[in-house]
Amino acid sequence: MSAGEIVSQLLHVCYREDATTPRARPELASFDNIVVMGMGEPLANYDALIRALTILNSDWGLGFGARRITISTSGLVPKILKLAEEPIGFRLAVSLHGATDEVREKIMPINKAYPLAKLLPAVREFSEKHGRMVTLEFILIEDVNDSVDQAGELRDIARDLHAHVNIIPYNTVEGLPWKRPSVAVQEGFADVLRAARVPDTLRREKGHEIEAACGQHRLKTEKDRELALA
Repeated sequence: MSAGEIVSQLLHVCYREDATTPRARPELASFDNIVVMGMGEPLANYDALIRALTILNSDWGLGFGARRITISTSGLVPKILKLAEEPIGFRLAVSLHGATDEVREKIMPINKAYPLAKLLPAVREFSEKHGRMVTLEFILIEDVNDSVDQAGELRDIARDLHAHVNIIPYNTVEGLPWKRPSVAVQEGFADVLRAARVPDTLRREKGHEIEAACGQHRLKTEKDRELALA
């Protein structure tokens, strides 16, 4: 996507929001936060991304504060280091999903190119240069990364980086082998972090049971379309 296309998407949201939430001024956005994710790796489109976010942040753009803009990445180390050198201090979220290389490689193939020994120092450099608390995204998958040992490793990583941990129970999707851990396991995992005073958020999504949560509806729609064309 070009910078113009990225900005256009956000303006389209503003126009739709205007129907229910009028903007304080026409040049200001009608929402509170922007998280860049969900349409491929944002940092793989680095130049266009930075141009777009600069437009959104500028006084002559939408005047959207950098502290309210988060870039979510799977862990492209060279681009994280490049982002650390940018004059505007956007927020950073890292899709960790595994607290050791052995576990993370099962979930995140990019870990083979940029293992934790490379990723974590880059994240620390970004955090220190911009004075921003980084968020570590951790999708909790039954019998894959939901053990107490993983929680302990994640605790140590988060404490070292002074990071916030976003714990996301996996949305079970038909046709895929992974499952969501029980609520008791989710809480036990979070308790390991909380005991060490690591700031965390344990998400409670709605729609999981009726396949309306994140990622579920899309896959079901694609399967229904394939069946219709068969």
